[in-house]
Amino acid sequence: MLKSSRGLAAIFAILVGLCTYPVLLSAHLKLERSNPAHNATLDAAPAQLQLWFSEEPLLVMTSVTLTGPKGAVKLDKARAGGDRSLIVPIATPLDPGAYKIAWKTAGDDGHALQGTVDFSVKAKTAPASK
Repeated sequence: MLKSSRGLAAIFAILVGLCTYPVLLSAHLKLERSNPAHNATLDAAPAQLQLWFSEEPLLVMTSVTLTGPKGAVKLDKARAGGDRSLIVPIATPLDPGAYKIAWKTAGDDGHALQGTVDFSVKAKTAPASK
């Protein structure tokens, strides 16, 4: 009977572990949306970037960079934007072309995650002459 109890306890522990494993995986912070949106083509350059996450990002563990056709773009310091988001003002005007936001942050569990968001800014077209 003692062996049977240990066996049942082991099986129970394994089942509990298997049931809670997906919950633990989903508990990590993830990017839910962004502005500009991933793969967006904008008519005008944005003044700031905003990233929304599944949980509150830790500012102390956050870095955001923006690269474009001429390389790195100067950004101001990231700040909390409410609704579990980060706002990052763009410090210099953006030229037309393709851009990549690279972000790294962590949630309450301290687990760092990173990702990218691509977008582009259209070139302004001159009005047609008559």
